[in-house]
Amino acid sequence: MTNLISLSLLLVDIAATPPKNDRPSLENDVERFGQPDKFWCPWKSGSCSNTLEISGQGTVEMMQRKSIPFELRLSNKRDPHDLTAYSIILSVNKNEVKLSTSTGQSHTSTDSLYTLQSEDEYWHRYWISLFAINRNVKYGFGEVRPSFSIFDIDLPTEESQSIKEIYYLHFKVNNNENMLTELSNLKEHFRIFTGIDPVLHELPLFVIPQDKYSVEHFASHSAIPPSKLQITCRELYDTVINFKLNTDDFPDLTDVIERSIKNSKGWCNKKLQEKANRFGKRNPKATYLRLTVGDRQGNAPGHNYVIEVWPPGHFSPIHNHSNTYAIIRALSGEILMRLYPALTLNVNQYKPIEQICHEGRVTWMLPNLNQTHQLKHVDSYGKPCITIQCYMYGRDDRLHYEYFDYLANDERSIGHFDPKSDMDFGEFKERMRQEKQHIFQN
Repeated sequence: MTNLISLSLLLVDIAATPPKNDRPSLENDVERFGQPDKFWCPWKSGSCSNTLEISGQGTVEMMQRKSIPFELRLSNKRDPHDLTAYSIILSVNKNEVKLSTSTGQSHTSTDSLYTLQSEDEYWHRYWISLFAINRNVKYGFGEVRPSFSIFDIDLPTEESQSIKEIYYLHFKVNNNENMLTELSNLKEHFRIFTGIDPVLHELPLFVIPQDKYSVEHFASHSAIPPSKLQITCRELYDTVINFKLNTDDFPDLTDVIERSIKNSKGWCNKKLQEKANRFGKRNPKATYLRLTVGDRQGNAPGHNYVIEVWPPGHFSPIHNHSNTYAIIRALSGEILMRLYPALTLNVNQYKPIEQICHEGRVTWMLPNLNQTHQLKHVDSYGKPCITIQCYMYGRDDRLHYEYFDYLANDERSIGHFDPKSDMDFGEFKERMRQEKQHIFQN
C-alpha cells in the first residue's frame, strides 16, 4: 500500500509540472491567445523586479506549488519602495485576494475558490492582465482567459497616463523583503511567466476550413482557421479532417453502433456495462467507448487517435489531458463541452464555459488552454454521438505524463486514468459487421 501511495504522489508531481524555461516560441502567424510565455525566476535572476515588454500592457502568470502568500506590484517606478509611484497591487493569501491601486481603489474577495489554494502537490495558477488603452485590469485563477477572471476592473479616466507608464513588476513572497536569500528553498515551487498581450476576449473554440474563414469570425472571435493553430495541432487537424465513419464498404456503421448499444447482446452494450465503475463509484451514465486507431507511438498519452462513442445521456468525468496538444472533431451527432479553470476537488463550484460541438465541428487544446473539461451527450433520447480525439505531446515535452487525471464520480478524490483501448477501430468495425449479420438480421 505504501508503494502505491508513493507512486500516486509521484504521478501527481509529474502531472502538473510546468516548464522551467520559456514556453515554446510561437510562429509569427499563429494565434497567441494572450498567453504569457517568457519565464522569469526572481531567485535565478537575482532580483525581485522585472519589466513588461510594453509599457502599460501585458499579462503576468504566477504558478505555485507551495501555498505561500505573495504580492505582485505593477508600477511606473523602478524602485518598489518609491512613494511617488503609481502602482496596481495584487496580493493573495489564504483569507482573501485583494486588487488595489496606490490611489486608494480596492477590490477584495474572500471566496475560497479564488484565494490562496490549499497545498495539494498540484500547481495552482494566478494571473493579472493590464491594458492601458482601455484602463482595464483583470485578475483570474486557473487558465488565462476572461471567463476565469474574478476581477475585471476599468480604472478611472484621470489615471490613464499613469497606467500607460507602468513598466515594472515587483514580486514578493510571504511579505519577506529578503526572500532571495531567506526563502531560496522556494525557487523550485514558483513559476512566473510574462507576456506581451493583455487578456481581452474569450477564445475562439472552433476551427473552420481556411476558405470559410472571414473577418466576421475574427471580429466575433467565434472561430479560427487551421493556419492560426500551433504546428502540432495543425498536424493533428490535417490528419483527421477528412476521416469518415460511414464508408462505401460499411455505409451504415453508425446505425449498427446504435443497435449494438441498445441490444443486450451487443458488444457495445456489454462493454459499457463493464465500464460502469471505471471512474470510482458505479455510474452507468459515466461511460463511453474508446476505440483506438493505429499503434501507440510514444508521443502522446495513450494512442494518438481515439474514436469515442457516447450513448445518449452519457458523459465523461471532469478531467485534464496531460498538458498535451489535441484536436477533437464531432463525427456524428453533437456533444456538450464544459471547460473549467483547473482540476480541483471543488471544481464543480466553478462556473464552466459551455459550448455545443455540433457534427462536423472541430475544437482544439493547448498544454495551457482547454485542458480541463467534461464532455456530455446531452440528448437523452437521440442517436449516439461519436467523436475522434487526437493527442500529441509538445516537441519540448520531456515528461510524457501518461495519464488523464479526473474527478472521481463521488467527487471526493482525483484519480489517474490510464487511457487504454477498449478495442482497435479496425477490429471494432469487423465486430460490428459480425453483429449486423448474426444478431441484428436475425
